[in-house]
Amino acid sequence: MHEPLVLKVDFAGVPDLGNPHVHGCCSHGSSRRIRCDLLTWHRIRLASRVRRNPWKPGLARAESRQRSIDDRRYLDVVLFGRTDETHRIDELLTAARQGHSGVLVLRGEAGIGKTALLEYAIGAAPDMRICSIRGWEPERELAFAGLAQFVLPHRHRLDDLPPAQSRALRGAVALGPAESADRFSVYVATLGLLGLLAENAPVLLTVDDAHVLDAPSAEALAFSCRRLVAEGIVVLVASRLPESAAPSAGALLSLPLTRLDEDAAARLVAQRSGLRPHRDLVRQLVRGTGGNPMALLETLNHLSPAQLTGRQPAPGLVPAGTTAALLFERRVATLGAPARAALLLLAASSSARLSAALEAAEIMQIPRDAFDELEAERLVTFDGPLARFSHPLIATAALSAAGPGQRRAAHRVLAAVLISPDQADERAMHLAEATLGTNEKVADALEQVAGVSRARSGYAAAVSALERAAALSEDDSSRARRLYLAAADAQLAGLNARAREMLIAADGLARDVRMRVAVAAGRSRVEAFSGHPALAHRILREAATSLRDEEPVRRAELLTDSAMAALLAGDSRAAMAAAEEAERIPADPSASTRLVTRLVRGITLMHLGRHRDGVLMLSGCAALARRTGPDRPPIEYMLLGAAAMSWTGQHKIGRDMALPLVDELRGGGALGLLPFGLYALGSAEVRAGRIGAAQAAATEAVELAEATGDVLWRYLGLSLLTLVEAIRGDVDACREHGRTALELRQEHSDYPRDANEAVALLELSLGRYTEAIECLRQGVQHLHPDASPDLVDSNRDMIEAYLRSGRELTGAMRQVIADHLGPANLAIDVAVARRLRGLAAAATNIDECFESALKEHVAAAIPFETARTHLAYGERLRRAGRRVDARIQLRLALEMFERLGATVWSERTRQELTATGESIRTRPTALPLERLTAQEYQVARAVAHGATNREAASALFLSTKTIEFHLGNVYRKLSVRTRTELAVQHPELSAG
Repeated sequence: MHEPLVLKVDFAGVPDLGNPHVHGCCSHGSSRRIRCDLLTWHRIRLASRVRRNPWKPGLARAESRQRSIDDRRYLDVVLFGRTDETHRIDELLTAARQGHSGVLVLRGEAGIGKTALLEYAIGAAPDMRICSIRGWEPERELAFAGLAQFVLPHRHRLDDLPPAQSRALRGAVALGPAESADRFSVYVATLGLLGLLAENAPVLLTVDDAHVLDAPSAEALAFSCRRLVAEGIVVLVASRLPESAAPSAGALLSLPLTRLDEDAAARLVAQRSGLRPHRDLVRQLVRGTGGNPMALLETLNHLSPAQLTGRQPAPGLVPAGTTAALLFERRVATLGAPARAALLLLAASSSARLSAALEAAEIMQIPRDAFDELEAERLVTFDGPLARFSHPLIATAALSAAGPGQRRAAHRVLAAVLISPDQADERAMHLAEATLGTNEKVADALEQVAGVSRARSGYAAAVSALERAAALSEDDSSRARRLYLAAADAQLAGLNARAREMLIAADGLARDVRMRVAVAAGRSRVEAFSGHPALAHRILREAATSLRDEEPVRRAELLTDSAMAALLAGDSRAAMAAAEEAERIPADPSASTRLVTRLVRGITLMHLGRHRDGVLMLSGCAALARRTGPDRPPIEYMLLGAAAMSWTGQHKIGRDMALPLVDELRGGGALGLLPFGLYALGSAEVRAGRIGAAQAAATEAVELAEATGDVLWRYLGLSLLTLVEAIRGDVDACREHGRTALELRQEHSDYPRDANEAVALLELSLGRYTEAIECLRQGVQHLHPDASPDLVDSNRDMIEAYLRSGRELTGAMRQVIADHLGPANLAIDVAVARRLRGLAAAATNIDECFESALKEHVAAAIPFETARTHLAYGERLRRAGRRVDARIQLRLALEMFERLGATVWSERTRQELTATGESIRTRPTALPLERLTAQEYQVARAVAHGATNREAASALFLSTKTIEFHLGNVYRKLSVRTRTELAVQHPELSAG
């Protein structure tokens, strides 16, 4: 049970609410404290359809009835000129009834008719479950305040969610103890709840005033919207923000609302007034209001019938540029001083609850009839214990009309009446707004507010509270500490640019060495995961140097992290230097230090040509990465170790390492790191020849990275996807994904050159050797503008492109081939080096080169590279006039390429076989699993492993209905009818 909320409410003229949770009876004219639990107040807050007037109870029903009539009339008229918009909405609703989901963001200025279209949708969906959320400016900094409006009415379904999701969502909306978890756990749970609600009937979720929705709620809803497929859910969002200013909803389909033309405006005026307006007046109204429906309706209140019909002029009534906001400012200006003061209290309040404003009004000696005036002017409506503005712009106008001192005074009085412990967050916010200058006590209170938000995974709200606390801090050290904490929360919220700004500011304020080191470590993480791992490496090296020998363990950790950053940047020599320095520090190294040291040294040894020594070093990494308990390395280090295994030809070890880590991340809803885990797993799958599995992993990595905003993981996922498509010969998709990845790489980043190498492979397969060479050269020179020719020419595909295009190999290229032929190299390196030598060998040496290469391929076990060697062997044999021998190699290559689904490479091989005189059989149809989309493949794989639909939905962050939809497509494409048939007929799905 939550702690009771204690409020003092004046019950004069208020009828008994009849709520059994409220203890104590009420009498007219009395002022009492009531005690109720937090859930009861949530129920009261959501009871917005209760039509009671607390000031004039006898008139409540009549006024409510009149208000609803007027509301309907307003809705009817503002829908003039909205035929296309209503048609779009009708299409979405129809599709939802057929089991499809859709999202539409209605964008436009205040008063343009967004809310009216939402109400139209609700009226057009009597057979659907209706859920509504409305953003409210005072609650913008309250984490998950908007999401609570959706969750609380359906809290009885929370137990049907997976336990971890249920706990996360309960904690987020204060229905249970706070769960300090990855924010994506809440987002996934939101999607899960939406899916549950749509199980028995289609759902319409409307989100009004999304531009003032709290950031965690907006992100949770945007994440859910991107994952909707086949649930029968429609989400309609109304926002004033342009698409470019709404990053959380930026990828969702938008519909800008245009202003009314003269014809629509004339019909609107005619219906509203009952008179036919004069054409010149309509033109004047449209010119002055810009065709904004709300501004038009507000202006009509000031026109006489004679002016409407043109019998009298209306000079200066509607100056050009009149907006709904300006008209509301005018209405506020006409209020009496007490009413303006009352309106200011309501606008400054951080809650829709009326009680705090009433108590503050009593302290400020504002007469009760001031609230009557607000209601009479239809600026505010009072529904039970709640106060609602007729339009959000009214609150904005009230705050704008007041001077800074008046606003601070209002916040000061509101803070004074919020005395309950449960209102500490609201009180702190009001105190902050009331403070002029600095105030350490208020800063402390805001820091506590941030702690509460953090505990509920509301990291964005915690950032705002800490930023304000830093501004109110009385000394630089406190300000630096709070900015550092705010930056840490900003990283957890995915706000890397904001985190960078705060860390730079904190670095300039911090005087303590430990704080400066902490700030440096925080900034390095931001830089590493936003495209600048080389900068992160330099920051960490400098921080480690500043510690010297004072804290050897911490210094070793900083050097270890700097080595990892250099590795991500592709600078293995800098990584090696940092790792060796960390190893020399006389301190007991942690598992992380030992892992990264081995990892860096192993990869660097391989870059230096000492491949077998490198493999031995990396094998030790695998053992360290599998450790459990308190000495277990961070999971991102273990994933890097798994990826490194695949990079260096140890893809079986890499896959064995990555699979359980990916499952662990899925089970914990840790979407922040899951894209990197999928990249590590996909890297192993593509080398093992499981191209479908690799494509599914890469596609999911890209989708999740887009949802989480992690640019580095998105780049790596896109690079892997580009590689898969280059192998498959999906030219258009490969070029598109490669272009997107390279655009990310061009934004002043120092990412590794994976994307360039993947695009170059496609060009190589198409015989566009010059383009392949240029792409590889750009990849190196982006990281190292002054790179030596040796570095540029060391890529093996670059060497092959040179050989196939008849170019003379450089000395560096010849040395690379010679180095890779030594006994201390990996099997795949030896195999490719001998293939390259075979391409350039004399006719008498062809067999020796290629036969020895194929023997090494058996140990390397990378089917795509083996097939390339068979193709190269067959090409050389045909050109040497040995057609019969060539056919043997080319048939083997064709069989392997077709098994991999490598269409371009298969076609090249077919052309070579035809040139030998071979009669080519009909091109085979696609292998069954190749017919599946990436998401269908993931669903099939989960089901083949024995997961139920609900378990698969939880693991893949989809709804149960979407799993059913994809599984139906899987059954149809693979011609199976049961899960057992699926697993038996396609055992590769359940491999591993």
